[in-house]
Amino acid sequence: MKKVFALTAAALISATTLFAQETTSNEGVRFGIKLAPNLSWLRSDTKGLESDGSKLGFTFGLVLEFPVGENGNYRFATGAFLQNVGGKYNQTFTYTSNNQLLTKPLTSDIKLQYVEVPLTMKLMTNEIGYMRYYGQIGFGAAFNIRAKADYETVSIDPTTQNLTFPELEDEDIKTNIQPFRASLIVGAGAEYNFSGRTTVQFGVNYNNGFTNILKNTKVGDKDAKVLQDFVELNLAVFF
Repeated sequence: MKKVFALTAAALISATTLFAQETTSNEGVRFGIKLAPNLSWLRSDTKGLESDGSKLGFTFGLVLEFPVGENGNYRFATGAFLQNVGGKYNQTFTYTSNNQLLTKPLTSDIKLQYVEVPLTMKLMTNEIGYMRYYGQIGFGAAFNIRAKADYETVSIDPTTQNLTFPELEDEDIKTNIQPFRASLIVGAGAEYNFSGRTTVQFGVNYNNGFTNILKNTKVGDKDAKVLQDFVELNLAVFF
């Protein structure tokens, strides 16, 4: 975990210094505020564990962009965002009742909160009227700060040995969530300049997770592997 923080910090410092030294663009460094509603879901990579729906959430935070080169069409885009994402999955549970082999899906509805530092490149067109269009690609480094879930569990009556499946709500599952999530970020959109440096940005981002978000979770004798993805409507104002 310390290595991840160190590498992320080193990348940010190096990129900031490099781009600040290389650019002579009149636009300079831009600061902004971002608010982005999102739709998130889970992808299972483990047999016996399946995705079971999506969740609505939101992202907000500070945006920071450094121009690369002289014309301002290329930018290193980063920031610090608070992400609220989640998803649903079910795990197949097999048991015997009245000499019959039965299965039941145990459902889990998880709600996660991350602090993400994106490391992306933004490629922009020249201004067309008051509009500029862009494409964006890079990586996200996210650190989990909160994890809650509503889920079904298995309870055995010590007297009758009967099984019940109680539902637990808003349980803390941080010990079952990996502290770090890495992702690929791809986006596109447009910017509208009101006046001077005041600009509104709108677009769509796809955040594709490629590291397992679960830990200490078994399906049979295997470690469960689940990936987290989301799509967000990106809304930002630069000052």
